[in-house]
Amino acid sequence: MSVLGGFAGEVWRAVRPVDRYQRLLWWCGTALVTSGVVHGVVAVIDFAPWWGPVSWRKPVVFGVSFGLMVWAVVWIMRQLPARWWARIPAGLVVFSSLAEAVLITAQRWRGTASHFNQATDTDSAVWSAIGTLTLPLILGVVLLLVAALVRFDGGGASRVAVLVGLTAVLAAGAIGQKMAAIGEKAFDDTGHVPYEVLFGAAGSAKLAHAVGLHGLQALALLAILCEAGRLSARAAGTVVGVAALGYAAAFGAITATAYAGRAPLHPTAVMGVLLAAGLLTMAAATLVAVAQAVPKRPAQSLSASTPVS
Repeated sequence: MSVLGGFAGEVWRAVRPVDRYQRLLWWCGTALVTSGVVHGVVAVIDFAPWWGPVSWRKPVVFGVSFGLMVWAVVWIMRQLPARWWARIPAGLVVFSSLAEAVLITAQRWRGTASHFNQATDTDSAVWSAIGTLTLPLILGVVLLLVAALVRFDGGGASRVAVLVGLTAVLAAGAIGQKMAAIGEKAFDDTGHVPYEVLFGAAGSAKLAHAVGLHGLQALALLAILCEAGRLSARAAGTVVGVAALGYAAAFGAITATAYAGRAPLHPTAVMGVLLAAGLLTMAAATLVAVAQAVPKRPAQSLSASTPVS
């Protein structure tokens, strides 16, 4: 088996659902990811613009992003007690993700914008529903974070990944709320929303929002590799902890750059150094995890022709 196949097997063993409720959530995540992939194919066939308020980009991005989030929630549930207080927040996250993705996708098939659209009563109702759905989503993430703090049955590396990843999701949610408020004001003032919702002259927060949403998946993969490899539990926790610090540094630099009104590729010198240090730290931790995840080669047995003294 190839090294890549071995890694994939370890990840699947760590994230596969183990009870009926987890399987239900897993298939919800699979449906979301599949929807994103299918709409990617539709976008290629349609030759429609990728950017803009009415594009296939939104069903693709939201479908895949929400699907990955749901899969991560299943992984978290595997490491929490099988109790109702763990199932409720997971259900809130999955329900909100599904509902929001369906609304966004339906609006694209209707040929109208899903965000900041109040052209008709239907469009206004959809936009209002999308905004309202963020409330149970955030509540679910908060409750999952509390549950992981109270009782977590997984290893130390996974615990670090869950706590830091969920905190980053909440930070990304706050960034998203700020983007929505800016977009609403722009719509009220001008009747439309610019392609880039900016925090200042060039400070697009879309990158910061995306990085915050998907840190959970990146740290989860790293934790799985560390805990499945040859590292001790303490060493695995240390490696993921170092990676989490690097991730926090990079996420903070990207976010600060956006709030300073600067383009992502033009941070200040300080933020540029912080970003580079964070990325290099994450890369180093990943190299350690990958190197230690490679199984040891079995000792070669003595052949029959080997002389025995």
